[in-house]
Amino acid sequence: MRPRRLFGPEITPALIRGRILTRDTAGLKKGKILDDGDASQLQSADEVHVVELGATEVHEDAAALRLGRAVAGPGVELSGPHQSQVRGAARWRGLVRVAVPALVRLNRIPLTSVFTLVDGSAVEVGDDVVGAKVIPVAVPEATLARAEAVAQKAWPVVAVEPFRGLRTVVVVTERLKPRARAIFSTAVTRKLGWYGANLLGIKEITRDSRAIAAAYRESAAEGAELILFAGASSIDPLDPAYRELAAAGGRVLAQGAPTHPGSMLWLGRLGGATVLGVASCAGFGRNTSLDLMLPLVFARGTASADDLRALGHGGLIERGAGRQFPPYS
Repeated sequence: MRPRRLFGPEITPALIRGRILTRDTAGLKKGKILDDGDASQLQSADEVHVVELGATEVHEDAAALRLGRAVAGPGVELSGPHQSQVRGAARWRGLVRVAVPALVRLNRIPLTSVFTLVDGSAVEVGDDVVGAKVIPVAVPEATLARAEAVAQKAWPVVAVEPFRGLRTVVVVTERLKPRARAIFSTAVTRKLGWYGANLLGIKEITRDSRAIAAAYRESAAEGAELILFAGASSIDPLDPAYRELAAAGGRVLAQGAPTHPGSMLWLGRLGGATVLGVASCAGFGRNTSLDLMLPLVFARGTASADDLRALGHGGLIERGAGRQFPPYS
């Protein structure tokens, strides 16, 4: 880029034609490619800063669009550029997936800037999930080509995985009074409905081995893909919820989540079903670690012990540590 300082009275259409404004001046915005009609407006300015692009340089708007196209994967719809920036929004309700190492590599390239929501965020249709821009008013073609190569190797850098309508059973081992039962039912229906779950039923049972074993058997026979278990203690290894899960052919994958609130969350598998457990029904009525795991399960149909452990990054939920909860309401 070749910069040039111009003074208002000397400006002519030929002097500014095709050059790019580098700061807001006389009502015109930075980054504007000037044309003959801008001359009279700029003549009122004391000083005008412009640059002339070289043959291998790309204007910021075109560069932002190329960056956006390079990183956006399934479920991301681009818009812009607007003021030199492209945004990508969710095409559908789902889970944001970000290839964080690739994002870091992209942002190591001088003059480029790509920014996203936190990986694992649950989003609504139309929510912004990624933005892309370049820092100056133009960048070398080689810079963009390098960024596109990095993105292609890791593509998609940003995607939104749609939620699946998982067949879901809720098992409750607490004795609920009518008012508590109504509150619990409302919370469960609201949360699971947001994901499009196919709720097969809410089983209220006694907290004993025979009833729990029967609930697991029935859930498996009904083809449940997700079993939500309310009432098991994650710190009691003799709790029948775990013993009967093993007896039914399942297993516990992880007990306890590195979060607060919601540290009592536990994770298991029973055949093709994911089992998620909370200590009490109250865990459904507020935002906890459960609400950070549910989007992942409904997007992928499963979860691993490492998925649960990864919640530690941003696990200070009560402090608003960067996690975005599903907008159930």
